[in-house]
Amino acid sequence: MSTFGAIALVAGREIRTRLLSKATIIATVVVVGLIVGGVQALSLLLAGRDSSATRVGVAQETASLTPVLEQTAGQAGMNLEVVAVEADAAEQQVLDGDLAAHLSGPPAGPVVTVDGIPDVQLMSAITNATQQYALTELVTSLGGDPAQAQSELAGAVPSLQVIETGTDLDPIRIVVAFVMVSLLLFALLQTTQMIAMGVVEEKVSRVVEILLATIRPGVLMAGKVLGIGVVGVVQVSLFATAGTLTALATGLLDGVQVNIAASLGWLLVWFVLGFGLYAVLVGGVAALVSRQEDIGSVTTPLFILMMAPFYLGIWLVPSNPDSLLVRVLSQIPFFAPFMMPPRQAFTEVPATDLIVAVVGALVLIPVLIWLGGRIYSRAVLTTGGRMKLREALRS
Repeated sequence: MSTFGAIALVAGREIRTRLLSKATIIATVVVVGLIVGGVQALSLLLAGRDSSATRVGVAQETASLTPVLEQTAGQAGMNLEVVAVEADAAEQQVLDGDLAAHLSGPPAGPVVTVDGIPDVQLMSAITNATQQYALTELVTSLGGDPAQAQSELAGAVPSLQVIETGTDLDPIRIVVAFVMVSLLLFALLQTTQMIAMGVVEEKVSRVVEILLATIRPGVLMAGKVLGIGVVGVVQVSLFATAGTLTALATGLLDGVQVNIAASLGWLLVWFVLGFGLYAVLVGGVAALVSRQEDIGSVTTPLFILMMAPFYLGIWLVPSNPDSLLVRVLSQIPFFAPFMMPPRQAFTEVPATDLIVAVVGALVLIPVLIWLGGRIYSRAVLTTGGRMKLREALRS
């Protein structure tokens, strides 16, 4: 049998055994249920938040615009509450979130004060109300001169005053980034743990001795990693599809400027690269021990290596996705699978950054395959105790 045929045979065995096992099916169903329930709960939470009235403050000199503004907002389907607030107290209320905006100055050209990026629908309602007010006043006072009416109407637009308070974070983008990188971490931890458990199980039961009588250690490990990798891709695809379909059905992604298809495609890319970076190392070091209880002692450093970039991606990227530190870290192979997904959710990542990250991982993976295979082949037949990593590399 050829090398590729032997790898395919081992991989097929792993896929059938792992994918159709009762534990895997139950775990997958539970996670899919949690994802669907979590997305529905988030949708209900945001729907409840959006159903509350949008409060807009109006100064005394702008009060005559209130009836027109309320009418315009009602026609647009907005739940708008207009309250009287003088300019000296308005700015703090806008910063505190008590007011979505404050209008001051002449009704035909008010100054709209907001915190950060203004709401598009609200600004549209204010603009329409301002123009309607100006047109009504012009027709009443000037007898409806068309030329002058058009001139005055063109200039009847609000001027915007933005209070800068730092980076404006879209909560939906935060959720999308967090869910994607969390799914990636969960899938990588689960699949690499499968590899470690499988290696030790075969070693303890002496099955590996029978298998190695017909195929080489490297071929056995390659087939095992490939088969469990396919199981991981299937699970990630199910998780991502369940979350996306639920989000689309509940309207959670309505108006969100995120390319879902591209995001899911990149999620699979980063899973495959992350799996290639970590899986062979986990399989190699797992062969160092001869008891299930000792697996944690050799795999924990690698799992910590996964957790570090995960937390860096969650805490560093949303606040400044284009900073030099984030750009450098996200292009390092072991960091890229966890830091690139949130970067892609928050900003337009330059093609050069993506190319460097992907190529760097692809270049490093063969080296790690050689290293993991070397450890595995020299440690998998040792029994009776834990073999030191230095001995496996040196023997």
